[in-house]
Amino acid sequence: MQLFIDPVSENATIENMVYEFLLKSGKDLNSKIEKQNDYFVINSSEMILVLESVSQTIIEQVIAQMPMKVIALDKLFAGNDQLKTNTVLQMRDAGIEFKTV
Repeated sequence: MQLFIDPVSENATIENMVYEFLLKSGKDLNSKIEKQNDYFVINSSEMILVLESVSQTIIEQVIAQMPMKVIALDKLFAGNDQLKTNTVLQMRDAGIEFKTV
């Protein structure tokens, strides 16, 4: 039951999660990965991973880069449903595919 509450292993590192999301998204392991502030930019804004923290400022920075896809950890939005809802709407308005895991 715990796996359905938080799918991220206690032993998972941010680096491991980056590579796992690369593979699950069909990207090559040789993709260009750039860490900017609290998120990772894959192949010059082809995809952005938000894995460490989230705020309205970070969301605005991510949207400004106009990636094709954004993946964020759902647990980063814990207790802030308003931020998550606004993020979903802002991404949709910008034409960005947004997914939380």
